[in-house]
Amino acid sequence: MPTQYPDEPTERHLAPDPALMEAARARGRERWAAAGDLPAPEEKPPGRQLTPRVAVIVAVVALLVLAGVAIVTFSGGSGEGDTNVAQPSHSYVPGLITPPEELPDESSSAPSNSMDPTLASSALGLITPTTTPVNAPPPADNKAPGGPRSVTMGPGCGGYSSVGEYRDGRKGWVDHGDGKCGSTFVSIPMSGDARRDDPSAYGLWTFTAAGSCDVSVFIPNGSLEEVGGNPTVYYVFDRNGIGGTPMASFAIKQVEKRGQWVGVGKFKASGNLTVQLLTRGQDWNNSGPTYAHHAASAIKADCTA
Repeated sequence: MPTQYPDEPTERHLAPDPALMEAARARGRERWAAAGDLPAPEEKPPGRQLTPRVAVIVAVVALLVLAGVAIVTFSGGSGEGDTNVAQPSHSYVPGLITPPEELPDESSSAPSNSMDPTLASSALGLITPTTTPVNAPPPADNKAPGGPRSVTMGPGCGGYSSVGEYRDGRKGWVDHGDGKCGSTFVSIPMSGDARRDDPSAYGLWTFTAAGSCDVSVFIPNGSLEEVGGNPTVYYVFDRNGIGGTPMASFAIKQVEKRGQWVGVGKFKASGNLTVQLLTRGQDWNNSGPTYAHHAASAIKADCTA
C-alpha cells in the first residue's frame, strides 16, 4: 500500500506575465549596452534563390527603367516646355554678315489702294506713291520753267557708285551698255539669301535735292543673270549717304518690269536724297546656281520745293 503524504505540495503551471517579460528584456538590453556589446542577431532562414531566367528578366526591367529616366531627363519632360526652344527661321549663307536693319513690315503702313502689285513699300516718309510705269528710255536732266527740277542719276549719268564691286565672270559684277546715260546698267550679284544682305556690296544713287521728290526707277531689259531681282529691295535716306534708319524702303520685282520706268512714290528731302540697292536675293534653285543679279540703272527724282 503506497505511502501518501497529504502535506506534499501539488504541482501547478502558471502562464508568464507579458509585462514582466518585456521588463526583463529591457533590462537585458541595458546591460548589453553598458558592456559595450550587442546580442547576436537572430538568424533568419535563407531566402529563395533566383533562377538564371528570373535574374535576366529582373536585369532587363531595371535597364528599361533607367533608360526611361534618362530619356525624360534629356528631353526636358513631356513636351510642354518645347514651345520655348528657339527654331531657325531661315537659312544662312556662310561668310555673310547680318545687316543691322530688316525690311520693315508693310502690312500696317503701306497704302492699300494705290500700290502696284509688283511694288512693295514700307511707306516710311512716303507721301503719295506713283505706280504707273512708262515705257521709255531714261531722260536727260532738265529743269522745266516754273516746274519741278528733274534729275537723273545712274551708271553713265553721274551720281551713282558701285560699292564693293568685284569681277568674277558671271558670278561677279558685270557692266552692260556703251557707258552713256540711258543705255548703261550694272548687274550686281545677290547675297544668296532672300532675307540677308552682304553689307559690303550695294548700289548707291545720291541726289542734291530739297522739298518733295517724286522718284522713279528704270528697269533695263536683260536675262535673269542681268536683270533678275525678284524682288530687288531699296532703302531711301534723307541725307548724303547711308547710315542709321532709312526714311523709307521699297521693293520692285525687276523680272516683271523690264524695260519700264516704275514710280515708287514721293519722298521728303532736306538737301540730299540717297537711294541704296540692297543685295538680298536667292541666286540658286534646286538644280544649282542660277547666277541671278540685281540691275542698277537710272533713277529719276522730280523735286519741288
